[in-house]
Amino acid sequence: MYIEEPFSGDVDTTPHRSDAVLHTLGFSEGEAEVYRLLLRAGEASVGDISRGCAFSRARIYGILDNLVARGAAHQVSVHPRTYAPENPRRLAEMRLREVEAACAAAEETLIPLYETQERSYTESVTVRDMGVFQQVEEMCLRATESIDAIAAFLPSAIPDSLCRAFASASHAGVRVRLLFPLGEAPLDLARLPGKYEIRRAATPAAGMFIIDQAELLIGGLEKPESTAHLLGLWLHHEELARLSGQIFETLFEAGEPL
Repeated sequence: MYIEEPFSGDVDTTPHRSDAVLHTLGFSEGEAEVYRLLLRAGEASVGDISRGCAFSRARIYGILDNLVARGAAHQVSVHPRTYAPENPRRLAEMRLREVEAACAAAEETLIPLYETQERSYTESVTVRDMGVFQQVEEMCLRATESIDAIAAFLPSAIPDSLCRAFASASHAGVRVRLLFPLGEAPLDLARLPGKYEIRRAATPAAGMFIIDQAELLIGGLEKPESTAHLLGLWLHHEELARLSGQIFETLFEAGEPL
């Protein structure tokens, strides 16, 4: 069975759209891809699935076990092992009930604890080398509305984990705008799956990441003559974040759209 035949009709089956919905429902990237293949096929064996994706059979077995455990699929045949998907409406309803229960629990137990403490919203942390990228990844996880980034590094030089953080935020509906430096080096956008607004402009060899106009990280080379060490400063300061946002808007508007 070949399970990647396109559908006819008006149903939107584009992978990135389907996967974005599944990520919202709590699926990992691998689970989303295998579940989407099951939806397209109706039911499929492990061999069928392996022909529709780049995963090894061992990994597919593990993903299918996870899907069965979470109630997203069920086994319909033993020889060969064949699986069918559960109705995605049921999965969405289950997720909704889980979120509603979590919200109720947070209102009852967590929010009262949070409100008992006075908090300072001006915080700063100095980070170095790979810690710069790790800090940006954590910022992306907190993003709910927007990520604005001036990146001195092209996508080819950005760690895979940070590319995944950008992609995860994009799939979650966060607006992601990226400004890369001008130059002859091509942009390897295949490493950035998702929906982005990307431009190129003449920028210094430094970077700036602004999350939800509330927190920011600025960074660059620790020593201009060296490319081995990075230095960054993370700030949770809304006024500075808004000021940095205005600087970003000016540079982004002057950039070359892709």
